[in-house]
Amino acid sequence: MPRSSEPRGPVVPVIGGGPAGMSCALSLHNYGLFPLIIEKESALGGMARMSPYPNEWLLGQRGKTGRENAADFAAHIRELGVLGLNPHRLRRQEQHWRLYLAGEPAARSLSAPAIVIATGTRFAGEEWLDGVANARRMMAAGRLHLGATAVGEQGADLGSHVAVIGGGDNAFDVSRMLAERGIRVTVIMRSKLPKAQPLLIERLRRYQASELVTVLAERTVAALEENGARVGIRLHGGGEIEADRVVLLFGYRPNTDQPWLVALAPATDALGYLVIDGNMETSCRGVFAAGDVANPAHPCIATAIASGAVAARHIAKRLAHERAAAP
Repeated sequence: MPRSSEPRGPVVPVIGGGPAGMSCALSLHNYGLFPLIIEKESALGGMARMSPYPNEWLLGQRGKTGRENAADFAAHIRELGVLGLNPHRLRRQEQHWRLYLAGEPAARSLSAPAIVIATGTRFAGEEWLDGVANARRMMAAGRLHLGATAVGEQGADLGSHVAVIGGGDNAFDVSRMLAERGIRVTVIMRSKLPKAQPLLIERLRRYQASELVTVLAERTVAALEENGARVGIRLHGGGEIEADRVVLLFGYRPNTDQPWLVALAPATDALGYLVIDGNMETSCRGVFAAGDVANPAHPCIATAIASGAVAARHIAKRLAHERAAAP
């Protein structure tokens, strides 16, 4: 039998230590509950920890990067002492959930009246890397980057020409940032029209007019080749371009494919994001979701923080009602 290690009072595991998970844990703590953040990485912060870009959307944090925001949040939450281990299995047990934790000792478990899933998202593009010849090798050599992190790092040597693969918000916004630094950009997108917001398309247009940025529509990459210090990009249907770096910006994928979560089988949408109601509760009663894993209309740090607080509020209200109704 697993050894149970239970604190006094109701414990609420929060699976994921990004802004949504940290916000939820803080609110649960303030409501007098016992949150336990379960984070697989060595540091809190989630995807925000990977962003070297200034975050102009968070009130009171002007001039700070997403990475600095995450560090501030983590410093606050560490004071609560609510860090835990990785989840291994989740089972319904009468009116509670039992969460089995991985690590040493090998079998630990917690009984909880509610669980919060805040596992966030990751950069999309793994399938592309596996499907394009030599892509993994170019990535290992540091010539191809998945996601926008490397492009925004201070002192990053990107050469004079960067190929951006993708046609969404990130692709057009990062292309503009590169062009502002005088770097030539070729955007390669498979769709006829970009999926980026009109504002981002318009911001990039001035650099297209000056021929610093070229957008190739309805084109896809067949293979990558090493051409000395540069990367040869061979396109389907003919044609090849050379660039110093290649950046894949295909958006994000939800982190809902962990075995314990797949076994739980909460309802998801067509893209794999968790489906929630107005109380941030999933189709599994007592299992809530917060942040980007629940596909918010506007994914950002501000909405992640808000959703974590909302989930905590509804958990606290439900537990208070159940305590009041208990004989």
